[in-house]
Amino acid sequence: MTTSKHKYIYWLLIALIAVLLIFSAYYFMQTRELQNKVENNYNRVFHELVSYVDDIDTLLEKSMLVSGAEQMSTMSSELFRQSTAAKACLGQLPVSEVQLENTEKFLSQVGDYTYLLSQEVIGNNQITEEEYNTLSQLSSYASALNTKLLAMQQDIYDGIISFGTVGKKSNEYFDNAVSAAAGDILSDFETVEKEFQEYPALIYDGPFSEHIENLKPAMTEGLEVMNSDDVLKKARAFLGNRGQNLAFSGESKNTALESYSYSATEEGREIYISLTKKGGFPIYFLDTRAVGEEQLSFKDAISKASDFLNARGFSSMKESYYEKTDGVATVNFAYKQGDVICYSDLIKVKVALDNGEILGLEAHGYIMNHKHRDLPEIKLTQAEAQAKVNKHLQVQATAPSLIPKNSMREVLCYEFKGNHNGKNFLVYINAENGKEEQILMLIESEEGILTV
Repeated sequence: MTTSKHKYIYWLLIALIAVLLIFSAYYFMQTRELQNKVENNYNRVFHELVSYVDDIDTLLEKSMLVSGAEQMSTMSSELFRQSTAAKACLGQLPVSEVQLENTEKFLSQVGDYTYLLSQEVIGNNQITEEEYNTLSQLSSYASALNTKLLAMQQDIYDGIISFGTVGKKSNEYFDNAVSAAAGDILSDFETVEKEFQEYPALIYDGPFSEHIENLKPAMTEGLEVMNSDDVLKKARAFLGNRGQNLAFSGESKNTALESYSYSATEEGREIYISLTKKGGFPIYFLDTRAVGEEQLSFKDAISKASDFLNARGFSSMKESYYEKTDGVATVNFAYKQGDVICYSDLIKVKVALDNGEILGLEAHGYIMNHKHRDLPEIKLTQAEAQAKVNKHLQVQATAPSLIPKNSMREVLCYEFKGNHNGKNFLVYINAENGKEEQILMLIESEEGILTV
């Protein structure tokens, strides 16, 4: 009986071991299949990246020989598409351990810069020597990037480097040689990034222009950081009776506008305010009280908001557009220097339409940009500028304006307000060279006036 029992246990163990081996083999095969699928996907994305960068290299070489607006427009559109796709591919690869900031910046700027350049060519019918030199720089970096990626592609084909084990340590399934291959591919991407260490700052009228990242608040320049207690006094003075119970609630660090924040509860409503650490300028203010039935018009709200700003040192502000939501009017104001409206210096004020109380303010744009400008000379007369406006616009009003480009560079323009097909538009004509800089449509309703 004992012998039979031992035999039973023996065969049971054999069976369990067999099942375990079969399961382990199955798991191994499934794991390897999954890993192969993942690696094949990474390889596909990488090969697409190589193809896009190769096309970018070729297109930039061609663009340096373009002399006509039509060809430049065609090439810039294609460069924009290829660079956007290349950046998307780069973001799908498992290389987060490597900082590729400059490489990504290059891909962003290639499409962005050449698109804006095509607009310049349409206006001027030629590329300037400075623009040609910039294209030449972009082309040399694209060529270097293409050469490196092609070499990496060949190493992948030869099995020298691999995406398959990036981020994984060696184990029974991955020997040291395979893990080393993963390490080599990360090292190769580090080398790619090093190619862009000397990549020059590219300044142009686009959202990826170098100087946008380095913008500093104009109003706080040269001022010392204040302590939170002193800024609290400024917050209480700004809010008057509503600010007496304010208490410190936090601070922001390592931002363009470092700030202290304060809050209070007043008669069942919450009040929040943030001010700059340098100078104690109000960036943001919100009063959450419930608003009753509307009693005031937009004209009344604009008057209340204007009085509020004047009383707090924001002078020479001109109202522009406004909207209404849940009984609160939000009025946009821009600074006016002489006769010129400076649209970068923007402040938004929220006014309760039941009693005219100010319930909010947002002054980020004003603090970042406000200063006295040395305005460029107006070289075109109003009549000369208006001749550049499409003849189908029925012009009703004109004003000199300073408008921001995508790069935050400001351009002095004539602002022409007019009507076309029953809708109102704003057309901005450069006061120095007559270029049509921007067209906005006014969306007007009982809820306010906005621009698109």
